Amino acid sequence: MSLSIIILYLSMLAWIFPIFRQYKCNLFYFFLFLGISDPLSGLFMKLTHFSPVIISVIIAPLLFYSINIDRKKKFSITPVEIFVFVLTAVLYFTISNLDIIMLVIHTLILIRIIFKIILELHHKQIVNIFHIVLAFYMTTSVASLIIYLNGDHQAIILFYINLAFQILLAIFFATFREDHQKLTYNVTPAFKD
Repeated sequence: MSLSIIILYLSMLAWIFPIFRQYKCNLFYFFLFLGISDPLSGLFMKLTHFSPVIISVIIAPLLFYSINIDRKKKFSITPVEIFVFVLTAVLYFTISNLDIIMLVIHTLILIRIIFKIILELHHKQIVNIFHIVLAFYMTTSVASLIIYLNGDHQAIILFYINLAFQILLAIFFATFREDHQKLTYNVTPAFKD
């Protein structure tokens, strides 16, 4: 078995553990969809011999939606989330390279996470390191897709190196919860208005 296949299977396995750790947290559904995405994609490819990216494209807007779930509030969907679902459907039928759709949606997810960090900083004056690591993970995911879309031999090697690094991030998410107090820091302004 080649090293790249071992890294791929280890990555699939590593992203299952955060599902259990994040249970009852607001980001549980994000990690649930993220954790089942790769195994479902692999199973889909084995059973149908179609591109596994189809499953990832279906799950991507669910990842976007699940970033802002507040488990204490009633289910709701915003116009931005509807737009992302419609955008995914339109791109699916108009773009032949599904990895480009993944890049677009993952970039939108990254923007949404950064927006969430900024809102927490502005309204609550807190910085949650968990969210910063999540933004870093999505940055590596976007970078990985850009590298993969480049398509040359060295890009594939960088893709697998990035995938191996993401296993370490999965271990972080399997260790810490979003609501872990030691990862949340109060930020007070240096001066008052």
